Amino acid sequence: MVERKRNFLKRFVAHHTLRKREAKWILDYWLRHPEKLGNVHFVTNASVSPRSLVMTAYGFDGEPFRYRRGDLVTMNPEKAYHDIRLHDGPIYVELNFQGMMIDENWVDIVEQNPFEPVAEVRDEVSSSAQTVIQASVAQFEEERLLIEIDKALDRRDENLFRNLTTQLHQVRASKLF
Repeated sequence: MVERKRNFLKRFVAHHTLRKREAKWILDYWLRHPEKLGNVHFVTNASVSPRSLVMTAYGFDGEPFRYRRGDLVTMNPEKAYHDIRLHDGPIYVELNFQGMMIDENWVDIVEQNPFEPVAEVRDEVSSSAQTVIQASVAQFEEERLLIEIDKALDRRDENLFRNLTTQLHQVRASKLF
């Protein structure tokens, strides 16, 4: 994984210009010290992580640069560079650049951010959604059966008519209102 990160960073530096010029020092540092890349985790929404770095390239709207370690927050790439060199441990990096969602090398190295909050669905919402889905399915099935019943009547197929009307009664009886 470290080699893939290194290859990505080489390509990124060659093709993109960061909106804060000094931020490139950090990328160059990691390229010169690949053993440090083991602690670098490329993620989306890095700002929710306890130690995070957000860098943005020209051509992409967003925050140009922000580094955070605990309560320390800086927009100064030089301060961040020195802090990153002095403090080991995991760092969660968000790189924003044009075409990132279709860049195979980015997609290959981006990881799930373990600090990103998971949306919880309350039981009431889930139950309401299931009720709506069931009612929609029942409505669709009722409409389908009515069309089939009309066709059976046109063909004068009494057995099919009886079978379909039985199914229609069952669907109507199971509707939740």
